[in-house]
Amino acid sequence: MAIPGPVVPSFAVDAEHPIPDERPQRRREYSGAGSTLGLAALLIAVVGVAVWWFELRGGGGGLADDGFGVVALADALNPTGKPPAADTGRAAPDFTLANVTGEGATTLSAHRGTWVLLNFWASWCGPCRGEAPDLQAFSERTAGRAVVLGVNQQEPAHTARAFAEDFGLSYPLVLDRRGEVSNAYRVGGGLPVSMLIDPTGVIRAIYPGRITADQLTAIEREYLR
Repeated sequence: MAIPGPVVPSFAVDAEHPIPDERPQRRREYSGAGSTLGLAALLIAVVGVAVWWFELRGGGGGLADDGFGVVALADALNPTGKPPAADTGRAAPDFTLANVTGEGATTLSAHRGTWVLLNFWASWCGPCRGEAPDLQAFSERTAGRAVVLGVNQQEPAHTARAFAEDFGLSYPLVLDRRGEVSNAYRVGGGLPVSMLIDPTGVIRAIYPGRITADQLTAIEREYLR
């Protein structure tokens, strides 16, 4: 004699449906691993496109950053015959970045014909704060012979402006919002870093860490005569 199975209430609810299931003993068909992997691949693709789009649009905040970052250096502006690189004797990678003031942008190669002291900094960096007065004094002494160009590493514009106001900085400061330029110059978390670029656009010296007043004086004596 067969033993009857357990009675399943007719009001059992399927986990995927909000209404009572009239067929509680129904089993979902397994669609196979291919379908699962396909869905995962589609999800990854959608996320990748979304990340790319928001990066291109400047983090979703419009086109404010469009065109900013590292730019190609024309062959006519590269006297070395080698690709630009952050090394002495190589052409400095060119870039265009927004000015901290919020007005316009600065392109490194626009300063051809004069010496450029490129300084990577951030407001949270203690040594950056220590060197700021010396850089300002150097900028004032060498006006017409050299330009100090400060590249802020991934901070909001108002933070960079407050730093400039605190130290009375009058030399140009630009915003590396995405860190693209800092990466091209191999500048990590070890700020500050300064690089001396000659009038032809070639890097002549690299100064890791806080640049000192003595080093700035030596730059004047050796290069800016």
